[in-house]
Amino acid sequence: MDVQVWMASKEVADRLDVHVRTLRNWLEMFVPAQERLKNPQGHYLISEAGFALLSEVKQRKDEGNHSLREIQRQMIEEGKITECMATESEVAAADGQALSVSGPNALSHSVQEMEMTVSEAIVQFQQELAQLSTMNQLQSTILQKMADIEEMQESLRLEMRRVTFEMDLMQQRLTRRKERLDRHQPRWSLNPFRWFTRSDRNLTAGQ
Repeated sequence: MDVQVWMASKEVADRLDVHVRTLRNWLEMFVPAQERLKNPQGHYLISEAGFALLSEVKQRKDEGNHSLREIQRQMIEEGKITECMATESEVAAADGQALSVSGPNALSHSVQEMEMTVSEAIVQFQQELAQLSTMNQLQSTILQKMADIEEMQESLRLEMRRVTFEMDLMQQRLTRRKERLDRHQPRWSLNPFRWFTRSDRNLTAGQ
């Protein structure tokens, strides 16, 4: 079972690189009502099919000098959108003109749109700020770990120097001790007459 994916109008506007107000105008002209919904905050949610239609409008707009009405007529002729979209967009445009001359109501509507735009921008900024904070914390942690590793390496180098010095000193002591033992070691001869000292031989001769 396929799961329908809905995207916020701010996300769609960013992906298409258009202003949110421009996107709302495109929604009324090219995206059927079942492919665009409004959440309780009054923000549009756009389906994958609606996003595909908007992407094609963006591509055609970038490729030539066609107006939105011309692009709408082309897509109707190609069967990608229904003819009722033209009627709905005209009604929406007429409503917009009525609001533009209705004094306080038009001002209230403009303020509401501005509040929605600011709210979406604030949410986006908060998300980016949270990501940036996480990256800064990660960078600080990595730098601290690197400093700890360098400190451990320096301690290891000092310990190796100390051990090497003590080993050299021990080797020197062993060498000197061996030399002293070699100098004082008695030398035995196989000649039995050499076992006696000179005084012993003189004593034997006097007898």
